[in-house]
Amino acid sequence: MRTWWTEGVSWLLAALLLTATLYGLLAEHAYRLSRSLELQGIAQDVLTLATIPVLLWAARRSRAGSLPGHLLWLGTLAYLAYSYLVYAIGVPQNPAFLLYTSVLALSVAALIDGIGRIDVRAASAAFDRRRHKGVGWFLVVFGSAFAALWLSDILPTLGGGLPSAIGVGELPNPVYVADLAFAVPAVVMTGAALVRGHVAAPVLGAVVLVKVVTLGLAITAMAIAILLDGGEPDWPVVALFAMMITVCTTVLAHGARRLGLPAAGWLRETLWER
Repeated sequence: MRTWWTEGVSWLLAALLLTATLYGLLAEHAYRLSRSLELQGIAQDVLTLATIPVLLWAARRSRAGSLPGHLLWLGTLAYLAYSYLVYAIGVPQNPAFLLYTSVLALSVAALIDGIGRIDVRAASAAFDRRRHKGVGWFLVVFGSAFAALWLSDILPTLGGGLPSAIGVGELPNPVYVADLAFAVPAVVMTGAALVRGHVAAPVLGAVVLVKVVTLGLAITAMAIAILLDGGEPDWPVVALFAMMITVCTTVLAHGARRLGLPAAGWLRETLWER
């Protein structure tokens, strides 16, 4: 069995993340952005540092055959992939650029491999299906609310002008790109799959919930950093994420307590195994 991959890629990611985050925290004007955006980058670096031991612990549990450990590992990878997509396309060129792209590439590769190796029918035996529809509707509503929030800033500018949240050099806001192209569709489609009772939905739902919690914690850290600097956070977004953290953490905690044992062979040895 290819037992080295899960922990090996996680340790490599940990080394890259440690280097990238320390650069952001210690280098002067590392992000070459406005004061507010610099503070948000520093706050996210602090949160990302805190995810490193979680990533390594989850990787070890996954290697030991733990379904909860594997799903936590995948959710953490989803957070890293999302975050470093934003770093790679939203931060002016700096010496850490290759670190950002390396983290993005490795986390996406590990995420695809980790999901693709799950036999969802075998894994689904571990889940209690009684509350899946409620969780599914929550994800559909939550994802739709964020799409509506971002579109309310974008649609009025289609005839000319720029959204209030804009990227460097008047390029599109990288958060809008990541959310509207990847994150929101993933959240809404996973929610719809839970409502329909699709066999893969419990696995994907757990990954999405972990990813949303970690992203919510990053947004909270950014809001705290802005407040400490005397600024004013975007309170509607902060409130939406605070509600999301509470709901998703509660669902994950209840789900973990009810989680049974998956059927044998729930995790394939390799991605392309028949």
